[in-house]
Amino acid sequence: MKNFYALFSILFLAAYSLRAQPTCEDPVVILEDDAESYASGDVSMQSPNWTVWPGGDAVGAVATDEQASGGVQSLKIDGSNNTDALFLLGDQTSGHYILQWDMLVPDSMQGYFNLQHEMPTEASGAWAFDVYFSEGGAGRLELYDGSDDVAFSYPPGEWFFVTLLLDLDNDEARLWIEDKTVAAWQFSTGSTDLLQMNSINFYPDDETYLFYLDNIRLSEIPPAAEGQYCYTAVEASLGTNTTPEIVCFGGGYDRSSDGLEGESGYWFRYVVETDGILSISSCGNALDSRGWIFRGDDCHNLVILGVNDDQCLSTDGNDYASYREALVSAGETVYIMWDNIWSREGFEWTLDISTDPLEEGQWCQSAIPIGPGEYFIDEILGDAAVTGPTIDASGGRTPHAQSIWYSFTPEMDGLAQVTSCEGAASDTRVAVYRGPCGTHLFDYDLIGLSDDYDGCGDGFQSQLDSIEMVAGETYYIEWADGWDDEPFIWYLNFEPLVDVTEAELDAGLQVFPNPASDLLNVRYEFEETADILNVQLVDALGRSLRSSRLNDVSAGTLEISLTGLPTGMYMLRVAADGAVATRPVVVRR
Repeated sequence: MKNFYALFSILFLAAYSLRAQPTCEDPVVILEDDAESYASGDVSMQSPNWTVWPGGDAVGAVATDEQASGGVQSLKIDGSNNTDALFLLGDQTSGHYILQWDMLVPDSMQGYFNLQHEMPTEASGAWAFDVYFSEGGAGRLELYDGSDDVAFSYPPGEWFFVTLLLDLDNDEARLWIEDKTVAAWQFSTGSTDLLQMNSINFYPDDETYLFYLDNIRLSEIPPAAEGQYCYTAVEASLGTNTTPEIVCFGGGYDRSSDGLEGESGYWFRYVVETDGILSISSCGNALDSRGWIFRGDDCHNLVILGVNDDQCLSTDGNDYASYREALVSAGETVYIMWDNIWSREGFEWTLDISTDPLEEGQWCQSAIPIGPGEYFIDEILGDAAVTGPTIDASGGRTPHAQSIWYSFTPEMDGLAQVTSCEGAASDTRVAVYRGPCGTHLFDYDLIGLSDDYDGCGDGFQSQLDSIEMVAGETYYIEWADGWDDEPFIWYLNFEPLVDVTEAELDAGLQVFPNPASDLLNVRYEFEETADILNVQLVDALGRSLRSSRLNDVSAGTLEISLTGLPTGMYMLRVAADGAVATRPVVVRR
């Protein structure tokens, strides 16, 4: 009988050990708190997982039924109640973990948390990083490694997900907010460099801080396997590469808002050998896929160059396969990630670099220079769209994945209108950016975006009104493919901002002496300030002999030297904010 019980114990322990091993699909839950078991009030004395920052008179997280994300209770962190709560993580120094919770920051309030490397004392703490949720949905991640803060957004007044991936074996950390990755960094950096996770500190700095927590869970996940994460990326080569089954938590750059697919990824690394156009393609494949292109020397400062879902319209493969291009330079490192937004199955894909010149209009860097007028678009072929890319496409090619670029540099300040209302029977989409061209999808300074404008046609055309433009700056206009590829006409209209009218300019000018010999005086006086005042003296052939440019002027006298000019008739041309006045000038010797 003893042998039977001994054998049973061995089998039980073996079965338990096998079942306790974490998998990507079934992480091992270490700590879990859904706030449902607490009596109303401070939970610090009700749970071994919660405590209060040492010293002072702070209180812990408060169980409340004011808000809940599932169930009827949540945990309240309140700046008016001197809350300073610690959720204890167990002082792990090795392993791979995912820490998640639901969070709600009410409208007009703020939220905050940090991670402590070790248990704080009355005198000091060991901050690993800080995360701020400011009023209005703007957030920022503050690290202690000397890097700039990382901005992100969150939905104020709504429950959202917070996810931390903490790989202590590889000294890596990553933060997701809702369905997007915010940043990745070296975990052991902090106010105290230490490879340990002690606790999450939920702290309200003042009475403007109020937020709620629910469904907190710390789980262990498998060690980072080859290709599953950026820092375990597989070397890619030009030509055909193979992505195996896509599992674990290496994705998360844009998860599906429904089932949160896209959290898994498989990564490749490639060192570029020549300047050119890099492309990734799963076209001709039978599987649905989504591909990303990043630039970065390491996995901590990745720049998103491109992403595509459902671009391939092929007869021998899948319409839902992916194709994307990006500009690259010799010597830089590129990362390619395929995520599981639609499928976990493996597939083959190709990597290519073209050294052909950039085709006109297909890139911001090869935008077509234009002025105000009418323009005809026969076909949109560029595979470097910024105005999209629509990621969660459904049915056919991804809308807004292709685009055509134009550039406009106004000579004076003014208001622009971009419209396809009168010239398009098809669905159109347009974006306007302020230069210069960037290479990060989100580096472009977007100043206007229009899709399905209600004020014209059948509501599928585009129009942007009263776009403020500054003289001398370059603006980029990007038309993207929509739901069809019909040719269309669009218009760029521009109205200069004129503070000084021609009548005011003419009345406010005095030119003396006239005739003149060595020096000509131009006196000006306007009721409104002229943003730009251009003064030119030209000869009978229209050649500019003397010129001056003044900014933000309303009154003054400009002296023009006539030394070296022969006797004769000249013309003085004065322009201010689009208004022009002329005066004949006689030079005598």
